[in-house]
Amino acid sequence: MTTQSVGIDVGKEELVVCIRNANGDSLTPASFPNTSTGIKKFALYLKKHNFTPEDPVLFESTGPYHWKASRMLADLGYFVKVDNPLHTKQIARLSIRKRKTDKVDASHLAFLASQGYGYRFIETAETAKKKALVRHFWKLRRTATNLLVHERYLKEYRNLSRASVSGLLVKRCEKLKKEIVAEWSAGNDVKYLDSIPGITPFLAATILAELLPLERFQRIDQIIAFAGLDPSVKQTGGRRGTHGPISKRGSPTLREALFLAAFGSFSKEPMKSLYKQYKDRGIHHNAVLCILSRKILRIAVSLLKKRRVFDLKKLSTPKELTGT
Repeated sequence: MTTQSVGIDVGKEELVVCIRNANGDSLTPASFPNTSTGIKKFALYLKKHNFTPEDPVLFESTGPYHWKASRMLADLGYFVKVDNPLHTKQIARLSIRKRKTDKVDASHLAFLASQGYGYRFIETAETAKKKALVRHFWKLRRTATNLLVHERYLKEYRNLSRASVSGLLVKRCEKLKKEIVAEWSAGNDVKYLDSIPGITPFLAATILAELLPLERFQRIDQIIAFAGLDPSVKQTGGRRGTHGPISKRGSPTLREALFLAAFGSFSKEPMKSLYKQYKDRGIHHNAVLCILSRKILRIAVSLLKKRRVFDLKKLSTPKELTGT
């Protein structure tokens, strides 16, 4: 049983922490600079309150801002965990008092930590660097796409022709893509995913960057929800729930990579037969792509866990393809 827990609301400049003791009472929140010196002071603060390696230290996932503190505390032997910001928002909605402050958020995180929320932080500096490179590419790609659309608008509808900035970004993206494939191809994980029809080495690197470490997920349904590919459900009273469009929560980068993989897969087996099967049932093309994306994700997770490449002959009883 957890004796105490701590929640940390992370900002670019500051860490706001709240300890929840064994009686379920929250201590007065404290603040520390989000710097190496500030994190060391925070570690001394935990030591002062007799924190043990079994007591959870829960950070809210905040992009790059929580990483340094998480890594330093994990290296000191603390049980560091990271949680989805959606959980904090859900707890806040349940509260009668509608307050949104860093101290309140830290208190909510301390409660979530005491209830076992979050996944253990095990990310290394090398993995973080490789993930950052992938995410930088996708941001650059989206910027280039938006600029390209705008430049075409200026040329076609306003008769304005300027030097193409989007072209420079596209070239940078192509160079970055090669760097990413080279970085991620050192291990076998890319090889496992690259063997799946529709997945290229670059898409394999993107999927790995968003998925790993798999230990943070207990069930495949959690991974599908993380990709935002789980169907939204509407249910009220005694009425039977109806499935709507996909939730689109979680990682948009992972979802986009899986959609691209699905788009490239339905001309190859086994996805070709599955695509035809769903189309014959009258399901719209985009909805079929969602289904194929989920199936590709199931296969990818299965291969990573089993440490093997995709083999169509082993799908005589295709457990990886069950469900949608």
